[in-house]
Amino acid sequence: MSRVTKASYAVLLACFISHFMNHVYTSGLSPFLTAIQTDLGINYTQIGIATSAAIVAMTTAHLLVGYLGDRGMRDAFISISVLLAAIAILLTSISQDFVTLTIFQIFLGLGASGYHPSSFPALAEKFPRNRSMATGIQAMGGLLGMAVTPFIGVTLFVALGTWQASLQVLGIIGIIIFFPTYLLMRYSNGTSAKREEEEFERARIIDQEEVICDGADGWNRNFGLLVVLMGLRGMSFRSTSLLMPLYLAVEYSTGLVTAGYLTAVMLTAGLVGEVVSSYYSDRWGRRVPFLMASTGIATPALLLLNFHLDLIQLVIILVFIGFFFYLGVPANTAYQTEVCPRNARGLAFGLIFSIGSIPGAISPIIFGIIGDNWGLPASILFLVITTLLATIVTFFLKDVNTKYTNSSSLKIVESPDIG
Repeated sequence: MSRVTKASYAVLLACFISHFMNHVYTSGLSPFLTAIQTDLGINYTQIGIATSAAIVAMTTAHLLVGYLGDRGMRDAFISISVLLAAIAILLTSISQDFVTLTIFQIFLGLGASGYHPSSFPALAEKFPRNRSMATGIQAMGGLLGMAVTPFIGVTLFVALGTWQASLQVLGIIGIIIFFPTYLLMRYSNGTSAKREEEEFERARIIDQEEVICDGADGWNRNFGLLVVLMGLRGMSFRSTSLLMPLYLAVEYSTGLVTAGYLTAVMLTAGLVGEVVSSYYSDRWGRRVPFLMASTGIATPALLLLNFHLDLIQLVIILVFIGFFFYLGVPANTAYQTEVCPRNARGLAFGLIFSIGSIPGAISPIIFGIIGDNWGLPASILFLVITTLLATIVTFFLKDVNTKYTNSSSLKIVESPDIG
């Protein structure tokens, strides 16, 4: 019997919604970058700084959020991040110049920072088994948010005529969505939910049911490599999700609307990849092979973008990039819960989503600087290098097999055949 209750699913649904809105907002400028560039008169480097500002602020705050989460504030962070990010995106809509745009994006990052270090420990506690499924579902929420943002963004832009009005609509939607998210987290901590969990626990003890191990015994080599991998994967993750519309509009002359829809196609393919990985990663009990295949196949696909493909070829390559890159996301998130120390989860995830995410946070700036000086094809080469390095790192990871046993002897065993 796995200790999965109604409260578990309430937390999972809250995490799905919060992650969805988190990525809608942190990707919120992406569909409008060419319009913003024209209205505010900024270059590629400044675009990179503006889009990175939210991510840098978010990753910087993650360590503190993880620390506070271990001290009882975890559940509050999951829901309140939606409200604070929505308010920040409303402020962003009134930006009149590069400086105010960047400042409000910093506010956005701080507001959204409560989610990531809080959600993974919460899900690990609620889903001791099927962890890849649970973390994969919440990851799909984030990817779905990124996938629909280009589509919704350009649709709102066409309907409303300005990026400012479009962001205002997105902000109002977030304020509305905050309330059901808050109620779900409140239910998960209610008296009836706690009673249900206690009944499940009593039944487990009586039956001496097998349960899955719950994290590593301490800090380990896999965790350190994972932080490095997060940094390398994050550079392509942030740049492709935030700046792909800009790249397509400039290099393929697609126009703002078509670039947004093509990016949505790429991210939708990624959603399919996550579904596939969530199922098979849990079924096979393996994480590392999915991480290897993810960046290993995405690397040459990214390189092909610079070969000025026709429309059909471009769509196929974008589908490949989306599917294979995001194929590694559920396995990656499940692996995080398995190598993080069980007694310091909040701090460990704070490290992953702060130190491990800093390279991804600044990658749009690097992308923009390279684009200003050597052109956007050179920026794509930068992403190719980072994904190649990420693939190399995966060869040094060891898969973690979760041994099922009774509650008196929980342990993790590293598989000897992956090294």
